[in-house]
Amino acid sequence: MSTSTAQFNADGRRHTITREQAEAAASRLTPAHSSTFNQHRDWYALVGSGIYYVKDLIAEATGVEPSDAKTARLALAELGFPVLCWAWGSFLRDGNR
Repeated sequence: MSTSTAQFNADGRRHTITREQAEAAASRLTPAHSSTFNQHRDWYALVGSGIYYVKDLIAEATGVEPSDAKTARLALAELGFPVLCWAWGSFLRDGNR
């Protein structure tokens, strides 16, 4: 179930993001592409027809960078955006811990 607002952590504080903020941020960012994927960026959100690194999307939307990818992906999932992982290396072997 999606909500219109979600919370995320940054700098030890709780911040709010709305679905509209995330959609507007996606329109300003360049979607990730297979040639721009980074092995150190595991979590992405699908917004419209593009995928975006979760921390970049929230930072663009709110002006605040989330503490980590986990808090970012949980907030975007709460807003109803599909969140996906690019699994590689130890992520394939150990999963998400």
